[in-house]
Amino acid sequence: MIKKSIFTLMFLAVIGYVSAQSLRFELNGQVYAEGEEIVCTNDIGFEFLQDMQLRNLTSNDLDVIIKKEVIEDLEGATNYFCWGLCYSPDVFVSPNPVTVAANSVTDEGALSFHTMFDEGVFGKVMVKYYAYDERHPEDAVTINVIFHKSGEGVNEASTLHFGQPYPNPASLTVNFDCNLQGSNATAVIYNLVGQEVMRQEINTFERKLSVSVADLNDGIYFCSVMRNGQTFATVKFVVKK
Repeated sequence: MIKKSIFTLMFLAVIGYVSAQSLRFELNGQVYAEGEEIVCTNDIGFEFLQDMQLRNLTSNDLDVIIKKEVIEDLEGATNYFCWGLCYSPDVFVSPNPVTVAANSVTDEGALSFHTMFDEGVFGKVMVKYYAYDERHPEDAVTINVIFHKSGEGVNEASTLHFGQPYPNPASLTVNFDCNLQGSNATAVIYNLVGQEVMRQEINTFERKLSVSVADLNDGIYFCSVMRNGQTFATVKFVVKK
């Protein structure tokens, strides 16, 4: 009887460990339930940005991996995530873990989910994100994010825009047609791992931005347009010489 009781306690302890979640998605005190579905409303032009935080519910530091699973896709839309670094759209599992200290929550900006829509593309993208300690992938917490770009109320004559790059791939110069209507704007170029490699002020009275890529190595880059202190659009381009 004693052996049976000990075995039962051990079994319950194991079950409790497996079922207990070590991490939790939240944002500025808003707690999200396991598997909750949320709609991203932070529309910054042609990109939707969903900031997120992770809380470590344990008394140990955790080396956390982020994984994405595209549930509903849309032609002309591209999604990526940032976890310490910003990864290219073809990265589905973060190659490098980020340590989340025991009984703490990550800083704002450390984790974010993004979807970029090509100009004139409207519709919905749904992505499921996983977070787990790299030593215990079975103990994952998930959240579903919907990025929905609606065409309602769009006035084509007055819509600000930042167009797709051309030529793409580029060898010497990459160009973007744009309409930023005289506001202060800066183009910031990032490499594949999220490091800033260049920035250039934009003459917003012109309808075209040209960026020299002669000094950049071959590879994938992102061009983010900062307008009045906020990210207005992000587009991807390739350098190949």
